[in-house]
Amino acid sequence: MRPVPIDEVFQQVSGEGTAVRSPDWHRIVSEGRVARAAADGGHWRIGELAMLVERRYRAGTLKRFAEEIGESLGTVRRLRWVAAAYDGEARALFPQLSLSHFQVVAALPDRLIWLERAQRGSWSVDRLTVEARTANAQPLAVDLRMRRPVESALRSIARLTNSADDRALSRAARAGLSESVDELAREVERLRARIEKAERRRRRRRTAGNGGGRAGRLTLADAPAARTTAAGLTTP
Repeated sequence: MRPVPIDEVFQQVSGEGTAVRSPDWHRIVSEGRVARAAADGGHWRIGELAMLVERRYRAGTLKRFAEEIGESLGTVRRLRWVAAAYDGEARALFPQLSLSHFQVVAALPDRLIWLERAQRGSWSVDRLTVEARTANAQPLAVDLRMRRPVESALRSIARLTNSADDRALSRAARAGLSESVDELAREVERLRARIEKAERRRRRRRTAGNGGGRAGRLTLADAPAARTTAAGLTTP
């Protein structure tokens, strides 16, 4: 689509020099105002409209759009960025989460996994932020390779769970879906057991690396015995 010059967007000059709003621009602004007045602030819709403005018009138009709907440019840019990170299907998977949940993990490649955990555990935005930042601080290539098939399966199952109707599920069950789900559940439990076993081994190695607990360390409980003099007497 050809970029439209900003002057053409905002006004068409008549013979008397009167500015006339572009009908399309007027519709976008009207929708933005309605969205901003909505009970939930219309954040997703404002973000979508901001994406439309950027695609259709030249630089500088987004600022005018923000002014027209009574919102700050920074907020409109933030909503545009979050809206661009999730399509409608992804948003529909997490109806219990706020836009702030979506925002804090929008830059992560595994953002849908984190949103699923947040919804399942009823996490606050703060907890999601801490959990995601800690886990993604220094991801290794091998970690990502092992996570990708699990994340892909999770997304596929979530889409199936949220989109299939009862009749379709019933037909699929008769065709062997139930057996496949049971087999999947068994494999998930096997993987969970392996992960827990690996974590126990890691904790034991870390404990051994710290001197085996009390061995070689002086603790407060050892302090009375540590006050023994050269003569073998313990000081009061």
